[in-house]
Amino acid sequence: MTRSLPPAFDQAFLMAAGELGMCSAARLFVRELADEGGDALVAAARDRLGRAFPVFDFVAARFLDGDRAPSIDPSPVLEALAGIARLLIVGLEADFLDTLVPRLETTKIGLITEPVGIELNLRRVVANFGGRVEPVNLSDFQAWAGRRSALLTFVYGTDGHVVHVTPTWLRIAGPDARTQFRSIVGWDILGRPLFVYPRWLVEGSRDDLSRVIGSARVEEPRARPSAAPSEAAK
Repeated sequence: MTRSLPPAFDQAFLMAAGELGMCSAARLFVRELADEGGDALVAAARDRLGRAFPVFDFVAARFLDGDRAPSIDPSPVLEALAGIARLLIVGLEADFLDTLVPRLETTKIGLITEPVGIELNLRRVVANFGGRVEPVNLSDFQAWAGRRSALLTFVYGTDGHVVHVTPTWLRIAGPDARTQFRSIVGWDILGRPLFVYPRWLVEGSRDDLSRVIGSARVEEPRARPSAAPSEAAK
């Protein structure tokens, strides 16, 4: 018998996204849903949450299409950041930061603590890194600039010259940032465009980034089980 989703499931996911980031929370929820009720429960959650939370929709779709345990490889990001002394991060994704931060042993790391689209407790996140990551106000980001400084933001899929990013990134990106930082790196943690409208995110210019890591070709998702053909095609 297939288990049903709890009434407050939507709110629980939103709270988790505030602590972990949208993709990291989606990875956690999909794993737990699969353990509890298999593919059927993952599909039910995607059908219920997918339009409201497009990153969850993407992660659930990839899981249902066979990508059961996607690994995180920070090596290309580390290569792009080689030789820097300071790294300022815009956005929150706990799973990805957990793989990256310990490998930047001699790098000073800061995290912008302004909201990034959903209500995030970024200062609490900073505390979880035991002093390795400093909180940085948006108004102070230029203090991190320099010839051995880099900016890193999370990207949620690309489409030509467009990248989907958090709203905070648009308050930093632009010609001034490109002249003040050695590298401006976008880590495309999905690797493909989102399947539904990118709520919570905004469109940015790929040209504002010196390098985008992780982007790949477009693949069609599996249709939602309960969606009508006309709805699934939207």
